[in-house]
Amino acid sequence: MLNVLNFFSEQIANQISQNNLAELEEIRIRVGKPIILKFSAKEKVLKYIPTQEEIIKTLQFLCDNSIYSYQSQICDRFYHNRRRS
Repeated sequence: MLNVLNFFSEQIANQISQNNLAELEEIRIRVGKPIILKFSAKEKVLKYIPTQEEIIKTLQFLCDNSIYSYQSQICDRFYHNRRRS
């Protein structure tokens, strides 16, 4: 089974792993803002605020160190999400 924590920087993974991940549905990570874990019935705001470097490292893990190859998919997703708001 794939361990989702492998896609995060070590510091972020440590913060997330301190929670029960069985019902975890979404992880929200933004620069300068606390990490938010969304569970089926509630949200939990962590006290940890990730740095830009940690988020970039996480993005590199997600894109297998090739952000360029995923650039159009990321931009398309961002554009469509902004239109719904």
